[in-house]
Amino acid sequence: MPALLVPSNAVANPAVVLTTHDLPPYSFRDADGNIDGLAGRVVACAFSSMARDFEIHIVPWKRAQIEVERGTADGFFAASRNAQRDVYAVMSDIIADQNWTWYLLSGTEGDPNSDAFRTSRSVSSFLGANMQGWLNENAYRTVDYPPQDNEALLDMLLKNRFDAILANDQVMDDLVRSQELSNSLRKVLLRNKPLGVYFSKTFLASEPGFLEKFNAEVPKCRDTEENKSS
Repeated sequence: MPALLVPSNAVANPAVVLTTHDLPPYSFRDADGNIDGLAGRVVACAFSSMARDFEIHIVPWKRAQIEVERGTADGFFAASRNAQRDVYAVMSDIIADQNWTWYLLSGTEGDPNSDAFRTSRSVSSFLGANMQGWLNENAYRTVDYPPQDNEALLDMLLKNRFDAILANDQVMDDLVRSQELSNSLRKVLLRNKPLGVYFSKTFLASEPGFLEKFNAEVPKCRDTEENKSS
């Protein structure tokens, strides 16, 4: 019996499954239910340029990472680098900028970057954030059960549950503006911590060359996004 010949375009690669969380201005659903945001648009642009199907699921941030670690999703974004994530996934080139920034009530004195503040004041980020892990690793006084998201984090700061919170500047600035709180808070920069897509090592092993192709599209997509904003 002759071999069955399958046209080269008849077998398509399966859709890449990505997870993210509701984090304006980086990732959120627009009025039509589509993924939007600074990071979401860059990711969508890169996949479109690669002519590759993809799905993006919005879930809580901790779950977004666990799904990739367990193999039920292929990647998550927008994430900064840390050693725990590097164990099971590989970070792409930068898809968006981020500054880790402290937020304090305007009447709160002290420098949250100082040893004196670290050892005597209570601080927090949100559950699953790289920032929360950094706080614990650097022996800041954190709570056992951090809030689930940035909205809850800000609310708890306003209620004096913490002396300072550590957050992504663009995300928290959006919240602060929306609640007209700019005069009630002060900010202290900690560090620049850019964001990328973390693709699982299992997925990348199954698709040699994928990450290189994705990374090649990212700078062009970021340029397009920045030109739209200018």
